[in-house]
Amino acid sequence: MLGLLAPTLVAVAAAFALGGSRQGLLDGRIRGWPAAVGAFAVELALYNPPLDRQPLALQIGPWIWLASRTLLLAVLLANGLPRRGTVYWPMLVAAGGVALNSLVIAGNGGHMPQSAAAAVAVWGANHIDPDRLQNVAPMGPDTWMPWLGDIFPEPAWLPRPNVVSIGDLALAAGIAAWAFSFLRPSNRPS
Repeated sequence: MLGLLAPTLVAVAAAFALGGSRQGLLDGRIRGWPAAVGAFAVELALYNPPLDRQPLALQIGPWIWLASRTLLLAVLLANGLPRRGTVYWPMLVAAGGVALNSLVIAGNGGHMPQSAAAAVAVWGANHIDPDRLQNVAPMGPDTWMPWLGDIFPEPAWLPRPNVVSIGDLALAAGIAAWAFSFLRPSNRPS
């Protein structure tokens, strides 16, 4: 998972190296940020004890997760669509990533399909525990749009490597571009 955070850390370091300031983040208003925080809070609660082993969570949890993804997508789109005549592309790239993930999750019963081969490459075994709520499910012959699932193993040398999707990569790139654009010394989006 650190692999998805790395582009943002590099973007922040580059912006500061070029004379950027934290003030840019403070000046950059994120419309709907409480909804985004709420979506992440729902995910955090849903996929951790004690909720992750509750029968109701196992039954409807995947759809609650998809609803939280949809809320996050709405926040990203609200921040990426034209403001004062300018389309703010980093948020649209991030929204595209969330949209791709949401599409494949919806098409696969509320779970992100995960390549068993990629999971083995990262962890040495497939780590999907059927006794608790998971946001992933193993890919099989009936997996819908498997190329949008978690198919890319992060390098083993990263702390806490994971298996990621093309949507995850687009989301990470969009957030990194957003952070850089708000921290750099000039040309901050308005």
